[in-house]
Amino acid sequence: MSEDVPEFLRALDEPTRNVYRAGLSLFQNFYGKPLSKFLDAVEEDLGKPRRQRQRVAANTLRAFGRWLEESSYAPKTVRAYLASVQSLGRYYEIPISMRYVRMPPALPKSKKFPWTLEKISEFMGYLRWIDVKALAGCLFQSGLSVSDALALTYGDIQREYEEGIVPLCFDLVRIKTDTPHMTFIGKFAYQLLDEYLKARGKLRPEDPLFALSQRTVRFHFERAAERMLGKIGERNPCSPHSLRSAFRTLLRDADAPEEYVEFWMGHNIGGDIRKVYTRHSRDGWRKVYAQFEPYLTPKG
Repeated sequence: MSEDVPEFLRALDEPTRNVYRAGLSLFQNFYGKPLSKFLDAVEEDLGKPRRQRQRVAANTLRAFGRWLEESSYAPKTVRAYLASVQSLGRYYEIPISMRYVRMPPALPKSKKFPWTLEKISEFMGYLRWIDVKALAGCLFQSGLSVSDALALTYGDIQREYEEGIVPLCFDLVRIKTDTPHMTFIGKFAYQLLDEYLKARGKLRPEDPLFALSQRTVRFHFERAAERMLGKIGERNPCSPHSLRSAFRTLLRDADAPEEYVEFWMGHNIGGDIRKVYTRHSRDGWRKVYAQFEPYLTPKG
C-alpha cells in the first residue's frame, strides 16, 4: 500500500486498524493506483476554482461504494470502508465529505431472535441446500462469523475431518480483529459437513471449504426465515450472524466461562489472548468444548 497508509494505521486502535486496513486495500485495488495518488488528486482538485473542480473525492468514493455493493458487501461494511478513505484524508488534513457520496442506509436494529435448540433445528429444516445447511451448522456450533467460515479451506480441516475426529477443530485467525483462536464443531455440524463434502467430491487442500458467496448465504437464510416466520421485513432476524449470537447466549446459559466463550468466538480478551490460546493444547480445548457440546446440539 501507499507510504501514507502505515503512519495513519498506527494512529488507530487495533479493531479499527484492521477494518480500515481491509477497506483501504480494497480501495487501492478499485482505484488502480497508490492511495497517495488519490490524495494528491483530491488536494489538487480542491485547490482549483469551484467551476473547474471535478469533485474527485465525491465521484471516486461514490463509484467505490457502488463497486462494493455490486461485490455483495453488506451496507455496514460499505459504510466502514468508505469511512476508512475519509479518515485517511482527515488524518492528512484533506477534507473529504461524504454528503454527496450516497452511502447505503444503515439498517435499523431488529429485535434479537430468541434462538433455542428446538428453533435451531426447525430453522435448519427450512434450509434446502446441503452446502448452506452445513455452513449454518458450523456457524452455530463454532460461533464463527460468516466471513471467517467462508475463508476456511479444506486444508484447514483435512486431517481431522478425514480421521473422523469430533469435536473437529477450526484453528484460525479472525479476519476482523487479526486475533488467533480455536473453536470447534460437534457431531451435529460434523455430520452435515460430511454429507456436504461427500456430495461435493474430492477437494484439494487449497480449495475453499464452502464454495459460497455472502450474498448467496444471506439469500438462503432469508428464504428459510420467511418459510419459518412469514414476512420478515427489511432485516432478517435469523441472519447468519444471529447464529453466532446464539452460540454465545446458549453457552452463557450453560454457565460456560466467559473467557472460554470469548476465546472460541475470536474476541480480544483484555490483550491476553495468547495466554488463553496456550492454556490448553488443541486436544485439551477439544475436551473443554465437548463438555458444552450438548448445549449446542439442536433438538427435534
